[in-house]
Amino acid sequence: MMRRRTMLWAGVMAVAALAWLRPGRIRPLPPLGQMPQLPDRDTLWHWIERINAFGPRLTASPAHQLSVDYIAEELAALGLEVHRQTHRIHRWTPGRTAITLGNGTSIPVAAPYPYSGMTGPEGITGDLVWFDKAPKDFSAARGKIAVVPVGRLDLTLPTTLMLFQRKAALPDAGADLERGEIVPVLGPLTNIFLPRAKAAGVRGVICLFEGLSDELARNQVLPFTTPYADLPALWVGEAQAAHLKAGGSATLVLEAALDEADTDTLHAILPGRNPHETIIVNTHTDGPNACEENGAAGLLALAKAHGSRTDRQRSIVFVFATGHFQIPQLVEGHGQATLAWLRRHPELWDGKPGHARAVAGLTLEHLGCLEWKDRGEPPNPAPTGRLEREIVYTTNPFMEQVYRAAAQHRTKLRSLTVAPRLSQMFLGEGSTLYQCGIPSISLVPGPDYLCQILPSGGLDRLDADFAQQQVATFSRALSYLDAAPSEVIGPVAPTLDRPGAFLRHLVSG
Repeated sequence: MMRRRTMLWAGVMAVAALAWLRPGRIRPLPPLGQMPQLPDRDTLWHWIERINAFGPRLTASPAHQLSVDYIAEELAALGLEVHRQTHRIHRWTPGRTAITLGNGTSIPVAAPYPYSGMTGPEGITGDLVWFDKAPKDFSAARGKIAVVPVGRLDLTLPTTLMLFQRKAALPDAGADLERGEIVPVLGPLTNIFLPRAKAAGVRGVICLFEGLSDELARNQVLPFTTPYADLPALWVGEAQAAHLKAGGSATLVLEAALDEADTDTLHAILPGRNPHETIIVNTHTDGPNACEENGAAGLLALAKAHGSRTDRQRSIVFVFATGHFQIPQLVEGHGQATLAWLRRHPELWDGKPGHARAVAGLTLEHLGCLEWKDRGEPPNPAPTGRLEREIVYTTNPFMEQVYRAAAQHRTKLRSLTVAPRLSQMFLGEGSTLYQCGIPSISLVPGPDYLCQILPSGGLDRLDADFAQQQVATFSRALSYLDAAPSEVIGPVAPTLDRPGAFLRHLVSG
């Protein structure tokens, strides 16, 4: 009976999907008129450099606060009124770290585990208990130090099928995913176990990055989606496994400060002729390096260009969200940092009586990234000579059509357009727009160094021309979306766990 229901459900989904994709549903895009003048490449690069110059901008850190103030000043210089939404969070700031085995051997620390915990200057000492992977039950390490390898998450066929539906590789197959490709950020983000270890009475945890070179593992800020665990934890490279697996005791030091701090989300509005409809353009402002996060530079460029237009049909709302690197303190339940802003400002998007309705959205993250991969023997991060692949979510067929049209004639392009299969498996700040039913185009490349603190912010791993062309694509997309009737834009497409979306668009279509 269960199998019959499963087959029937799969058939319904397939029929509904075919109805959504039926020919004739998408009309040809009208030609764009005079395009607004974007700031030139050097101006965009100046904004990227200035934001990066503050240093690692982890949530509510002094560098992050200064960078947000700088963005606010630039918006004001464009003649926009800047609105702030302030959040008070518990800010965790790591200091000295060390691991020393009982025999006196010093183990190099790759990075502190964000928001894990803290020790005094003397650290904590305990016997080492090795686990081949994170267990459901950590009781074997009660009162001791657990050692846990964290496997990388390779992009195998089953993994990619779960993450998203692949639509198009632009300009050619070189933009598609390579089987077995490594994405360092995904392993730690999908393997959260400190709460279980804390509940079992573990004193401290040592985590091993598996499948990464020591250089790539160094100074990774991962995971960045967990609240304070009150359990000190450190990352080490895979090469330290033999020392730690041998057992014995160790002393773990993680000095840190935990205090309260304010952090601001900004928004600014370019008013349009129709006060009842808006387009949301969003990014986040916190991150450890030059690419994560430089989306604010792109939003400044779009604000300057489209601020000069006198034919705006809809109000364009630019949102610079804080909290991407400490989401649990801003958002309850599932959602990215932008969700805290959306909940505070329903009048700008939810379409209820007296409120404007957001008919579309654009998300810009990680501009200009070049591809670096572990290469050689021994492996070390090195440039491959290619652009980093642009993962671009297009959350209905019209958005896909708009992105492909907007990206035409680029000389630097390596895009893979995708759609989420499950509503909660959506990377980046664009996921919140989808969650709230706002159809969107979301740029979220995922270079290996995305969450890594790098010398000079890794500015040398960005390409100014590539960044400029990405922003130009989104400027054209913004013009298309502003001109399109809302019924042509349509609703978000469905995912397997949101079948109601099928009914909505079948009724509307």
